[in-house]
Amino acid sequence: MNFSGYKFSENIRDSLAALENGGRMPHALIVSGSDSSVRSEVAAYLAQWAVCSSDGEKPCGNCRECLGAKVRSHSDVYYAQPDTKTKNKVYSAGEIRGIIHSASIKPNQANRKVYIFEECDKKLQQVSQDMMLKLIEEPPQPIMFIMTCESAGCFLATIRSRATELRLDEKTEASETAELLAEQIVSGIIAQGEFGLMETLSKLSGRDEALEILDRVALLLMDGLSLYSGYEAKLSPDVAEKLCMKLTKGQFLELIEISRSAQEKIIQNVSLKLVSVWLCASYRRTVWQK
Repeated sequence: MNFSGYKFSENIRDSLAALENGGRMPHALIVSGSDSSVRSEVAAYLAQWAVCSSDGEKPCGNCRECLGAKVRSHSDVYYAQPDTKTKNKVYSAGEIRGIIHSASIKPNQANRKVYIFEECDKKLQQVSQDMMLKLIEEPPQPIMFIMTCESAGCFLATIRSRATELRLDEKTEASETAELLAEQIVSGIIAQGEFGLMETLSKLSGRDEALEILDRVALLLMDGLSLYSGYEAKLSPDVAEKLCMKLTKGQFLELIEISRSAQEKIIQNVSLKLVSVWLCASYRRTVWQK
């Protein structure tokens, strides 16, 4: 990824690069955390990346698509418009219906369309999320949805399960217990037997603690993916190196997705015992399936 002209923090650059390095940039992204100006800047950057016509690093910042997206004049990059007549300036049902209709029309210039919904925790009501669900689940053509918010908790579980969250203020430090258990889980994922993994996962005893541990697991896996892709592993180089010896790029991506899905299950109040059993089976199947 080309970050020239953008003063993103190291954490944001690493998170964006990890998404692209996997080769499967998600079609639906929830950009959460930090402040609204940073969220908007990341959304604008991703829009440029999505429509850039360069054969090199994207976004190049110089092609017609990049220049148009940067000044919000690109015909295939649409910022959802809130209803200024309403008190809270929310995205109206009419606006959502218009976007659903527009999504079926082919892009004018780029290879895909981009729809950006800003400050969703204030503007995107649950009824509108329900209307958008099928479109996000089965887009009629290459489309990228970028939704910014302070906290992803504003989204329905059905939306969150179909999107990837990019947390701009992701913690790179965790409690000593979370660090220890996360490393044990990651080691168990690539170990020959499954007993160690089962035993460690059974220690997920509290909701908040489990979320923190799984957050750390996802970060360790992303760190390993960065090393695998030729970048520096900054969180735990030793753990990243061990992971790279055992995992493929596709497996890294699947394991990260599994970790995030487990967090969603915990948020939805699925019992930690059931989540632990599901995690163990999913992790092992991803790594050791023939």
